[in-house]
Amino acid sequence: MTINRRQLLGSTALGVSALAAATSKLPDFPSFRNEFPRATQQVYLDAAANMPLPKFAAEGMHRYMDFHMYGPGEGRGEYASKAIREVKPLFAKLINAKPSEIGFVVCTKAGEAAVVNGLRIQESGGNLVTNDLHYAGSIHDYIGRRKAGMDVRIVKHRNWRIDFRDMEKAIDKKTKLVSITLVSNVNGWVEDAKALSALAHAHGAYLYADIIQAAGSVPVDVKALGIDFAACSNYKWLQGARGAGFLYVREECQGAIVKDLSFPGYVHFNYAPWVPQRDSAAEDFPYIASKDAGRYEAGNVSYVAYAGQYEALKRMLAVGVDNIYAYAKPMCDRLKKELPPLGYQLITPLDAPSSIVVVQAANLRATEQKLRKANIQVTTTGANRVRISPALYNNMEDINRLLSALA
Repeated sequence: MTINRRQLLGSTALGVSALAAATSKLPDFPSFRNEFPRATQQVYLDAAANMPLPKFAAEGMHRYMDFHMYGPGEGRGEYASKAIREVKPLFAKLINAKPSEIGFVVCTKAGEAAVVNGLRIQESGGNLVTNDLHYAGSIHDYIGRRKAGMDVRIVKHRNWRIDFRDMEKAIDKKTKLVSITLVSNVNGWVEDAKALSALAHAHGAYLYADIIQAAGSVPVDVKALGIDFAACSNYKWLQGARGAGFLYVREECQGAIVKDLSFPGYVHFNYAPWVPQRDSAAEDFPYIASKDAGRYEAGNVSYVAYAGQYEALKRMLAVGVDNIYAYAKPMCDRLKKELPPLGYQLITPLDAPSSIVVVQAANLRATEQKLRKANIQVTTTGANRVRISPALYNNMEDINRLLSALA
């Protein structure tokens, strides 16, 4: 079963016929609930903040740690090697990239910084265009860069949507990068990445997408959407752990476009007493540069976390992210329909194809008390925002309990 990525991640809602096809073939999602112990202990509707660690990811992490605790015997070494070797290809498959286009990063912002720094935007006299539904931590970084002299242009939303025409006005021939969050953590707004990519490319610029709220939650196809660079951490919809993430750099942009600012690898010494006989055809310090996205890796990362991610990605790909989205969508649709009559103002666009629903509460403190009393976990932020994000371990009974608590 296939869902059109442009339709899903563009400005229109997922088609009814496509959703019906997905829903008719959904896997046995109730069986997943027991894999997430926290979801059985409370109503956990907060995947957009942090996915509870599933048993299978924890098992992968334990198996990797056993290798370091007890050594490589009894298959431990083979498992550790395979998990780290195969996790990049698995993630690449998830977003329709090449394994050579994937690098390890400690978090989303580290990947974004590698791209921004490597593009040498400020040194070239170029500018960067973003908007205020991008991740606030990234905007904070960009404000710092603006104070340091970079031309940073931040488009403001209109009624919790980004008007494409406003982005169009901000982009010019000096724009080097358009930086967005594909699915906004602020309110679940979904950018029309394909249109923005075409706009950026027409001006000689590139498109970066923060996909932390998209990968594992909704289908993502970086090739179909024209995304040049993307990054995400693993502890949200990817069902992984903190301290690990992925960076995608389109093959054609590696090295020539996004310059190398770190040089990972391991040098050898081609002279005595390091070697018994010097290789006259080689330099004293033979240097072999990385030829793939690993060139942007700063150093050691949390391999324990990647072993857990290996297990999570195998299951995610087997289930199908389109199915995961189709399962969560009726819960989100119900929230969008039933929360406004209870006095909560919806700021997530009705047609936003994401698994995030955000409302504004008239009295946030009173709302927080209701949620605590009912043992319900969501995110409350700012002066009045309540963010709800159902996932594959939730069910309609969780939605019933939330609506009952907020009534």
